[in-house]
Amino acid sequence: MQRGISLAHKCLILFGCAAVAILVGALIVPWVGSVRLVHEFQTEVASQLADAWLQDRISLGTLSGGGTDTVHDDTTVPNGVQLTWIPAGSIDAQAEPDSFVSRAWLQFNGPDPPAYLSETHDVNGDQFVQFAKPITASRLRSLGDPGVGDFSAGVTSAQADPIRGVLLVARDTQFGAALLERIRTTLIITGLVAAALAVFVFWVILVRLIFSPVRRLRRVVDRIGDGDMAARADIQTRDEFETLATGFNSMLDQIDKSQSHLRRMNESLDLKVTELAEANIGLWESSRFKSEFLANVSHELRTPLNSIIGFTELLHDDAKENADERRLRYLDNILTSGRGLLEMINELLDMAKIEAGRLELHVEPTSVGDIVEGIAAIMEPQARKKSISLEIQVDTQLQTIQSDPGKVQQILYNLVSNAIKFTPEHGTVTVRCDSDDMHVHLLVIDTGPGIPDDLKDVIFEKFRQIESGHTRAHAGTGLGLAICRELAQMLQAELTVDSTHGQGATFTLRIPHAPEQPSRRGLMDSVNPDS
Repeated sequence: MQRGISLAHKCLILFGCAAVAILVGALIVPWVGSVRLVHEFQTEVASQLADAWLQDRISLGTLSGGGTDTVHDDTTVPNGVQLTWIPAGSIDAQAEPDSFVSRAWLQFNGPDPPAYLSETHDVNGDQFVQFAKPITASRLRSLGDPGVGDFSAGVTSAQADPIRGVLLVARDTQFGAALLERIRTTLIITGLVAAALAVFVFWVILVRLIFSPVRRLRRVVDRIGDGDMAARADIQTRDEFETLATGFNSMLDQIDKSQSHLRRMNESLDLKVTELAEANIGLWESSRFKSEFLANVSHELRTPLNSIIGFTELLHDDAKENADERRLRYLDNILTSGRGLLEMINELLDMAKIEAGRLELHVEPTSVGDIVEGIAAIMEPQARKKSISLEIQVDTQLQTIQSDPGKVQQILYNLVSNAIKFTPEHGTVTVRCDSDDMHVHLLVIDTGPGIPDDLKDVIFEKFRQIESGHTRAHAGTGLGLAICRELAQMLQAELTVDSTHGQGATFTLRIPHAPEQPSRRGLMDSVNPDS
C-alpha cells in the first residue's frame, strides 16, 4: 500500500495553516485601524496648531527652518506645516464648490456645523492633510497677528457671533506615513514570530505527547507484522495512550494464547485425520474383500441354483403331463423361490461388479422405444397375474441415441418390476417415453402407496427399503434402486423420483442423446484412497 503524508506532517500543516489564519484574522483589525489612528493623530496635531494660533503662540505662514520653528511658550512645530487665514469675503463657495475650503465653509454655515473639518489630499504625488477650523468674530478680535485685520470696529452687540473666516492648516504626511509603515512592519513581524512560535510549541507538544507514543506503537505493529509475536508496547504516559498500549498488549497475549491453542488443535486434528485415513483405508479394504466375497459366493451359488431350477422345470413338465396337482403346487413353490433367490444373487453380483469398477459401458446406437416395448412384453405376464394394467406411451418421433442399451434395459426393468411389485391389484403402471433437444425422458408411473418425503433420498441407498423388519409385505434385497442410480450415473443420466404419499410414485430417467465421456465410477470410489 502506498504511504501518504505522515500523521505528524498532517498535524503540523493543518495547525500551521490554522495558526496563520487566526493570526491574520487577529492582525487585520489593527492593520486597518492603524490607518485611522494615524489620520486621527495628524488631525490632532493640526487642531493643536490651530489652537496655538488662536492663543497667539504662532503666526500665519509656513513654519520652517532648521528642522523646526520655535514659537511662543517653547512650542516646537515640525517642518512642512502651513497656516493660512482665509477671510469670509474671499470664499466663493458657488464658484468653486469642489474645493476643500468651499466644502468646509458650507458645512460650518450649515444647520449642524462641525467644530472642524479634516481631509487627506494627494498633490503631485505627495499626500497632505488639510485641516479647516471656523474663526468667529469674537475670537478674531483677540488675535494679535498682523496678517489679520481688526474687525472690532463695526461689530455691535446686537449681532450674533458670525464666522469671519476659516483657518486652514496644511501639513504633509511623511511623518504619518513613516509611522504607519513602522506600525504595519511591527504587526507583520509580530504575526510571523507568533505564528512560528505557536507552530514550534505545538510541534513540541505533539512530539512529546502524541507522536512519540504513536511511533512506538507503530514500531510494535511493524515487528508483529514481520512475525515477532513477542513484541510488546512499553508506553508509560499515564493517559489514554498507556491505556491503549495496555489493551494492545492484552490483545497480543490473547492472540498468542489462541494461536498456541489452535496449534495444539491442529496437531490433534492432524492425528485424527491420519487415524481417519487409516480407518478409511481399512474400510475400503474390508468393502473390497466383502465385494469379492459376495461375487465369489454369488457365483458359486448361482451355478447349483440354475441346476436346481432346471431340474425343477423338468419335474414340473413331467407332473403337468401326469396331472399331479399336488406335485405341481410344490414344484411351483420351488420354482418361485428359486427364481427369486436367483434374482437376489444377480443383484448382488451386479452391485459387486459396480463397486469393484468392473462393470463396462458399451455405447452404441440405442432405440429406447424398442427397449420399452421389449420390457413391456417381458413384464406383461407379471402384471396380468396381479390384474394390473400396463400401459405404454412412446413418442413416435423418438430418435436413436448413443448409449448402452443393456444398462438402459436393466434400469427400466428394475423400475417397472418395482412398480408392479408395489402397485396393488387392479392398479395401473404407465411407461412413458418422450424427448427434447438434449435428453430422452423415461417415466415409470404407478398407482401404488407412494413414498414419504423423508424417504425419497433413502430409497436409493443400498439395502434400504420403505418397509423394514421381517414382517414387510414385499421381499427384496433393497439393491434395485441403488443399482439403477449407479447405472444412470455411468450413462451420465439422471434418475429422480416424484411422489405423494398414498398417491403413487413417478420415477424419471433423463438420458442424454450422446454422453460426453463414459463413466465407470463405483459406489466405493468415494472412499478409495487412491482416487
